[in-house]
Amino acid sequence: MKLRPFELGLVVVFIGLVVVSLVVLSAYKKAPSSDGPVIGAVTIWGVLPQDAVKPVIDALIEGDEAYARVEYYSVPPESFNSRLVNALADGRGPDAILLSSEQLVEMRKRIKPLSYESFPLRDIKNVYVDGAEIFALSDGLYAYPVAVDPLVMYHNKDLITTDGFLEAPATWEVLVNDYLPTLIRRTPDRSVTRSVLAFGEYSNVEHGFGIISMLLIQAGSKGVTDEEGKGYRINLNTPFEGSSRPLEVIADFYTRFSKPTNSLYSWNRSFSSDLDRFVSGDLIFYFGYASEGTGIERRNPNLSFDVSEVPQGATATVRRTYGRFYGFSVLRTSDNPAGAASVIKTLSSREQSEKIVNAAHMAPTLRSSLSAGSDDIYGRVAYKSASIAYGWLNPGMAATDTIFKTMTEDINENRSSITNAAGDVLDRLELEYN
Repeated sequence: MKLRPFELGLVVVFIGLVVVSLVVLSAYKKAPSSDGPVIGAVTIWGVLPQDAVKPVIDALIEGDEAYARVEYYSVPPESFNSRLVNALADGRGPDAILLSSEQLVEMRKRIKPLSYESFPLRDIKNVYVDGAEIFALSDGLYAYPVAVDPLVMYHNKDLITTDGFLEAPATWEVLVNDYLPTLIRRTPDRSVTRSVLAFGEYSNVEHGFGIISMLLIQAGSKGVTDEEGKGYRINLNTPFEGSSRPLEVIADFYTRFSKPTNSLYSWNRSFSSDLDRFVSGDLIFYFGYASEGTGIERRNPNLSFDVSEVPQGATATVRRTYGRFYGFSVLRTSDNPAGAASVIKTLSSREQSEKIVNAAHMAPTLRSSLSAGSDDIYGRVAYKSASIAYGWLNPGMAATDTIFKTMTEDINENRSSITNAAGDVLDRLELEYN
């Protein structure tokens, strides 16, 4: 059928409109939903490795452009505080941080806590494992808990099975009365040629603070409490029940392993670090964090070792270990507190936090994640230990390391009695909190 000029013109115009519409639709990108998060630029500094957090953020960016300006930078724990202070002084600090519970006291004044009106304490107790409440202070929640790295015990499988032991000791009594006398190797002049336990010294014990803290917690120490308006109350030498003095009890027990005249003698300051000696096969039990398993494996692929929970007291009615807890916090100085709060809430959700936990080889703090369990060779013990892990509010690792190192050296060199050395610890800590 032949179209008249007017009809032909209408057809051409219609076809043109269709083509233009298709071009516009193909170039159209849906604007972010007004109901979705408004993020903006958010910078996070943290003590967990870059490869544990950045891939999670990258995945968020890929799924939602609202996260396009979110960045994460890993900073070594030992230099974190000084670098943050300098950055804040220069006006270029981050909006949020991923910190360890060991940094909480020294970071507290820089963190904007979440009020219990927004996140009731009862809900925090329901959602997270008990130890994660270290972030719940008198005036609010100072971090969304994400991960916990519990202290565990690694053991040399070849060496203990050769001497007739099929598994790691479950109690301290069995370890010191059965395992140590059988496994220790000393020369007639009491020189140690093979160590069983690297206790007693501080400088060459990789996690002296964690070990002493674990023993304190197991001994029933009340730790350090935060009292609103009154600062911190130091209860390290005060038990929850009974008349024993936890700090004095564990100081005595810990230092016995470095005294040549003691039957428990197994370690001295001439040795290289306990981690190095364990990796080389010269130490039977190494107390380290759950996240270290894969690193030990890489350092010596031929080392036959396994991991277990730390020993408990034979008469203990509850199991305990020490743990480093990690959580996200918004800084008071943030230029974008709302965006930062939205990001850390997302990163601490079950879906995202599990990715961080798995990449960091730690355990989750969410009860729902922990109850799902782990099939990882080290993860199983990490998950079991996470539920019994606790920390305490130390004033700062640099100061606390110096204080505990001085305590062990004063006792080992007979410069101070157990009681006086413990008292000195309390006095020195008191100065650090003020």
